[in-house]
Amino acid sequence: MPPSTGAAALFVDQNYGGASATLAAGSYNVQRLAAPDSVGNDTVSSLQVAPGYTVTVYTDADFGGASKTFTADAPYVGDDFNDKISSVKVTAAGQAQQAPGPPDQVVFVQPPSYH
Repeated sequence: MPPSTGAAALFVDQNYGGASATLAAGSYNVQRLAAPDSVGNDTVSSLQVAPGYTVTVYTDADFGGASKTFTADAPYVGDDFNDKISSVKVTAAGQAQQAPGPPDQVVFVQPPSYH
């Protein structure tokens, strides 16, 4: 059963129950998963994957720790990942994924104010 919209959906309960978040293709670190409009850190128990997409989940922030890849719906992510997911990558099938590690960073610099 594909997610209603988007490339993937995460659920806090098994069998696609409880709170959920729909994801577009992209990278979702722990801060994004913990946002008010998402499911929270270390809470995912099931997920849905739209046809043509791949979901890779990681046990640590910054796409580190153990990882597991899903190409189809999973009514239960397994004991090894249940309530342990801290970052997620959603990619279109056939797209290469970046190696695990910290994401690119952008630094904003504010010029000094002159009075």
